[in-house]
Amino acid sequence: MKKVMKSMVIGSLAAAMLASGASAANFTSSADVLKDLGLFQGSEAGYDLDRAPDRAEAATMMVRLLGKEAEAKTYYEANADKFPFTDLDNGYDWAKPYVAWLYDQGLTSGATATTFEPGNKCTAQQYTTFLMRALGYSDAEGGDFTYDKAIDFATEKGVVDMFNMDADDFMRDDVVAMSYTALSVAPKSGETDLLTKLVGDKAVDAEKAAPVQKTFEALRNFNEAYKAVAATTSADATADFTMNMKVEDLSVDAAGKFNVQVKADPAKLEEMQMAMTGSLTVNVPTEDGKTEKMDVPMEMYVKDGVAYTNMMGSKMKQDLDLETVFKGFDMQQLTGMTTMPLCMVDSISQDGNTYKMSYNTEAFNGLFTELFSQMTTQVELTEEMKAQGLTEDMFKLALDLSKADVEVTFKNGGLYDEKADMAMTMEMLGMKVDVTMQMNMATKKVGDAVEVKYPTDLDTYKTLEELTAEAETAAEALTTETAPATEVKPAEEKKDEAAAADKTAESVPATQLTPATPAK
Repeated sequence: MKKVMKSMVIGSLAAAMLASGASAANFTSSADVLKDLGLFQGSEAGYDLDRAPDRAEAATMMVRLLGKEAEAKTYYEANADKFPFTDLDNGYDWAKPYVAWLYDQGLTSGATATTFEPGNKCTAQQYTTFLMRALGYSDAEGGDFTYDKAIDFATEKGVVDMFNMDADDFMRDDVVAMSYTALSVAPKSGETDLLTKLVGDKAVDAEKAAPVQKTFEALRNFNEAYKAVAATTSADATADFTMNMKVEDLSVDAAGKFNVQVKADPAKLEEMQMAMTGSLTVNVPTEDGKTEKMDVPMEMYVKDGVAYTNMMGSKMKQDLDLETVFKGFDMQQLTGMTTMPLCMVDSISQDGNTYKMSYNTEAFNGLFTELFSQMTTQVELTEEMKAQGLTEDMFKLALDLSKADVEVTFKNGGLYDEKADMAMTMEMLGMKVDVTMQMNMATKKVGDAVEVKYPTDLDTYKTLEELTAEAETAAEALTTETAPATEVKPAEEKKDEAAAADKTAESVPATQLTPATPAK
């Protein structure tokens, strides 16, 4: 049920939580593993993952992944005088053994007969080709793949996935993620994985490799067990959670229980169906230092491209343009994955059918940043909103996920139970919110057995504009009712007052009614 899980992971957090570029370095943990194995050293500036790799760096990584670093250094010592490329003398002396050995083996060529152009950027296609060669595949004429199809071939073999490579903005971050993934893939020669081959070739220390190999094995088993789950886009599940939210000196505890039914075909997002019903209990601090318990019934539905929300009796609907929200994301690939990519996992262990996994939070933060960037571009402030002091910055969302641990137990028939323990910092409406959450989810049905049930009164839900207009009308009516009324006297009372005035006029002496005659 990877399709559903992935959508729910993104959707649930996004609905609750920076409109900027993707995170600069998402795969530091991959670099750490490669360094421990002696396959990656970084630069004087550290790992330097947020810049593009150059040809010299790519050549070095290829030699190490081939397990030939020692051989390359020995070869260069004996053949330095034959090295044809003169443009490695200034700043790239360290790369000469690697380039020399690759050139001798026919695995790389120069830009010209005497230049290698070591500082030129290495493209995603070039590095992918290097990795597939390291796995024993050939792109020579009549070989296993062609250079122009290198990325497609690597994707087919499990070396490239939608997370570990950005072909348009290829960085050293991608290099370490792809290289780490390649270590877990079986080479053409048939070993369990490339790392096992490197250990066998004495290129990597067996003791250092052992925990990494254990991680690879657990993830392979997880992905195999997950195949039954990944085949469906529909799920009926129960979920409960506890949460703590802190905003400055205010701390709020909350808990919720929900039933969720969802059907989501990534090829037809506009036809997504979802029903979520349950309640939220919030303990709000009061001024006297105590807490006040609030029970909030909640319902949310998605049908025919419209989202319906019923919270405390307030029923609102809103058009849900998922195609625009996920613009730039290959949703069929994203939700159609049948395996958990290695680069998204920091650690995993197995006990029978139960797996404990810690996600790579850096990678997820980069993913959320891209998603929020798409979402916030849809915000258009009206003149009225601007007059009220609202700004576009107030609608920017940020999420820094610092902990994402899960425990998954697989059952028969594609069902599974999942526990999650997460910690994050969110920024919304200009406020910083620290959140911790523990969640339990159990699937009851998957596939065709899932039925999304809707209430019969969806036609009574109103848009935000309609609800706002109703509220303004009600406020005006209340103002009119509470305003002081002008005294209105009955007609008979007015008549009596007029008669009394006439009688008073008759009793007044004429001299008081006539202006005095001026003295002469």
